[in-house]
Formats: sequence, structure tokens, C-alpha cells
Amino acid sequence: MKKQMIIILLVMGLTAPAVFAQKCNYYLPLVEESGLEYENYNRRDRLEGSQKIIINKVQTIDDKIIATVNASYFDRRNRMEHEAEYDIICKDNALRLDFRSLIDHGILEGFQGMNIHIESDDIILPSDLSVGQDLPDTSVNITVSTGGLQIAELNILIENRKVIGKENITVPAGTFDTFKISYQTHIETRAVGIPIRSNSRTIDYYAENIGLVRAEFYDDKNRPQGYSLLGRIF
Repeated sequence: MKKQMIIILLVMGLTAPAVFAQKCNYYLPLVEESGLEYENYNRRDRLEGSQKIIINKVQTIDDKIIATVNASYFDRRNRMEHEAEYDIICKDNALRLDFRSLIDHGILEGFQGMNIHIESDDIILPSDLSVGQDLPDTSVNITVSTGGLQIAELNILIENRKVIGKENITVPAGTFDTFKISYQTHIETRAVGIPIRSNSRTIDYYAENIGLVRAEFYDDKNRPQGYSLLGRIF
């Protein structure tokens, strides 16, 4: 489930104030020092951990709005596990995020001193969501090599992204009207040529001017694996 939650945070975005020409609706409030806190639960409704997302800086450069975001990850005892900083860009009335900027570097800690190559697509989420709308697929490929020999590879594909409905959702932070977005995640890792594959399905609920308020995680047989709730807005 932890991997799934990291994927969820990859597709979170921003809401631009009306004073900007760009418009990126249904994501995070684009206000410096504002943020959201999430609570993560397993399939037995037990708290597994939490995340805190804070907007550190917002700036307009040419035809883009760039927000610098800090994400902190905590275990069930509220001990910090790791944190990351990355930029989210609003351009052409759509949110654009480089998948590479959100890779959990803890995954790569065992490969220190080796050559790590990352290729990825942008994650794109348009401003004007509508029921039935198809959203672009996205993927990332990571290869690790040493001495000219590839020793490991990680591929993540997010596909079949679609706005499947609208729903009123109640979470600890309040009650919200949301768009319901479904997608599938395929993860394949290879070490010395041996593949390990996993598939999952996620349903996200996005509220206007707030962002992600609930996420539900399912395995490849559509069995519930856990969920994440918006616990606080600040």
C-alpha cells in the first residue's frame, strides 16, 4: 500500500488564483505555506502512516506558474520516514509534473555509487474535468548499471485514467463534492533479468480548490487494500 500511496501523491496538483492567466483546478490551493495532511489506513482500517504536503513557494515565470512543494512521510507512530521537494507546473491550463521528481529515493539507496538512469513522461491533468473524460497515461523507467552492466530495472505505468463520476465525500477534514477518477498501475522490477510484476487499481476523489480528499487502493482482483483520507487543511 505504501507504494500505491506514493503513486497517488504523484498525481496531485494545484489551483491557480484568478489573477493568473493559467488555470489549474481541482488540486492544491496555490497559496504559500498552505497545505494538506493525509491519514493512510490498511484494509483492516488500521492507521499505517500519514503525509504532510506544504506549498513552500509560488512564482510566475514566462507562461508558467511554478509551485515548489515539500512532502513529508510519517509512520504510524508519527516518526518521519523521509521527505521530498519538487516543482509542480501549471502551463496551457493543465498541470504538468515530471514523474522523476517524485521517485522515492529510498528505493535507490542500495545502489549508491552505481549509474542510475531515469526516463519519464510528464503527468498531465487538465483543468476542466468532466465525467467520462479520458486522461493521459504516464510512465517512468529506471535502470541501474555498474561497469557497463545493467543490474536492475524498474518500470511503472499508470494507464486507463478516466473520470468515472461525481460523488459527495465525507472525510475528517469535511464534506466535499468531488470528481471520481479511476486508473490502473503496473509495476515491474527486474534484478539480474528476473521480473517481478504487480498490478493495482486506484480510485481518487478530487474536490475543487482543495485537491485529493480520498483515495482507495485495490489489488488486481479488485479486492480493497487500503485507503487514504484528507485529515486536515491548513
